[in-house]
Amino acid sequence: MGAKAYLLEMRPAEFDEHFSGLGEAFIRTLSHDYSNLGRTLSAVCGLEDVQPEGVLHVDLETTGLMGTPLFLIGTMGWENGEFAIRQYLARDYSEEPAVISLFLDAAEGRQLLVTFNGKTFDLPYIRLRAAASNIPFALQTAHFDLLHECRRVWRHVLPDCRLQTLESRVCGRARRVDIRGEHIGDAYHAFVRTGNAAQMIDILRHNAMDLITMADLMVRLASRRYRLD
Repeated sequence: MGAKAYLLEMRPAEFDEHFSGLGEAFIRTLSHDYSNLGRTLSAVCGLEDVQPEGVLHVDLETTGLMGTPLFLIGTMGWENGEFAIRQYLARDYSEEPAVISLFLDAAEGRQLLVTFNGKTFDLPYIRLRAAASNIPFALQTAHFDLLHECRRVWRHVLPDCRLQTLESRVCGRARRVDIRGEHIGDAYHAFVRTGNAAQMIDILRHNAMDLITMADLMVRLASRRYRLD
């Protein structure tokens, strides 16, 4: 399409060696013999089996409430025997259509999209911004929203089911450095205005950690080997 935006690529283990085994554990979640979750995902897709390469985790960052521009769509998928994170970043407001187009290209042909609150937020947001940019949105990929499954399993034992609560209480880790969600929009506007990318690094890390946590939660949902701190 000739779309241009900034692409960042990385692997989960680049954040922490702890994540080096995440991919292999994730593959087990797709096995019907290993977990009910594997059977659930197959049913969502309407397929006998879901392949690792067919799953794409998705998380976006926006400048505000529904209808305002988005500037970052992060994806994590299985490639060449490991997870690969790709982040499509708009370096200014004019690159938002490119970010959307590049994401739609990446999602094409996948069997399943995995999000956290994506049925209510992420995918409707992308669809709305695609319409605002006159980009055809024909994506029909099956969708698994982790928030609903996490609520079903943990809502009676946790104070809430926000992603970072689950990351802390279920995955057993806390982010040492993170930008608060309500500050992300202002930080991006400042980046566009000044060109200072210091806070953008925090946003990109925040987005990547959200993707990693989604995969980690799927592993823990499948195995139910979790602890509550």
